[in-house]
Amino acid sequence: MKTLVLPVVLLLGLTIPSIAQVNPLDSTLPRILPQHTVTFEQSLQRSGELLAQMSVEDSASTTETPAQVASDKSPRRAFLYSALVPGAGEFWAGSWKRAALFFTLEAIGLWKYRSWNGDGNDLEDDFRARADDEWNPWDYLGWRGSRNARFSSITHALPCSVYVASAPSSTPVPDAIADCPGRDKQQYYELIGKYDQFISGWDDVVDADGNRVTASQVDSAENHHSDLRLTYEVDRDNSNKLLKRATNALGLILVNHVISAIDAARVARARQEGQSAAVLRQRTRFAVSVGGQTGRTPMLMAFRFVD
Repeated sequence: MKTLVLPVVLLLGLTIPSIAQVNPLDSTLPRILPQHTVTFEQSLQRSGELLAQMSVEDSASTTETPAQVASDKSPRRAFLYSALVPGAGEFWAGSWKRAALFFTLEAIGLWKYRSWNGDGNDLEDDFRARADDEWNPWDYLGWRGSRNARFSSITHALPCSVYVASAPSSTPVPDAIADCPGRDKQQYYELIGKYDQFISGWDDVVDADGNRVTASQVDSAENHHSDLRLTYEVDRDNSNKLLKRATNALGLILVNHVISAIDAARVARARQEGQSAAVLRQRTRFAVSVGGQTGRTPMLMAFRFVD
């Protein structure tokens, strides 16, 4: 009997929920969430305990099996329905409990994706707007061409520098780099906060003694500091984390579609073989564990496929 293990996060905090299936997706999911391998393995260990609990409940069950009634439900159609909308195939085949599970997971996944993606993009728009006001690409290019730049470690060229150099210094930065390719723009906003060599462009540069200096006075980028740059990097990192979580949520949504489609086809086949909706409800068991040893999986759910 094949088994599916689904951790469900109802109040998601800073981490993405993990989903595991003993077969066939147990080797795929760690690649979707590479940073959560340890949590993934611990979740699988806990799922084994839940499945043992389910087995005991099955053995103790004395419910009589309702009479079998054949159905004309098509496994292929059920597969297609749930591939499009998780839970739709199960509902059509007569298993509303399974339908509710997959549909709920889909709703949670879409909600978290929209939330994380929206927050990440809003934060990105905010820190980019601040960079346009607080980091001067013309000051940096002037410093880069001076003798003082020789005393600093220069490892990257400024993306979009050709567009900046061809525009008057009075031009708003968004207008100056308007024709720069999107990939180069993304690199522009990443590099100016990530590497010390771009310190001279920030408006609040101070030396090692805390004295304000101009871009032309920066003789060693590594020995100068900018609070604006540090704040910028924190916001940029937070934005990247939110957007990464949104990407992971999309991966989990896809997994939910695949698993639901497979389960729907199995349910429809069972109905064709004469199992009634009442039998399927009896065989649909969930084992839930609230909390977790790591605290990173608030709720772990073990769910079993139909034979």
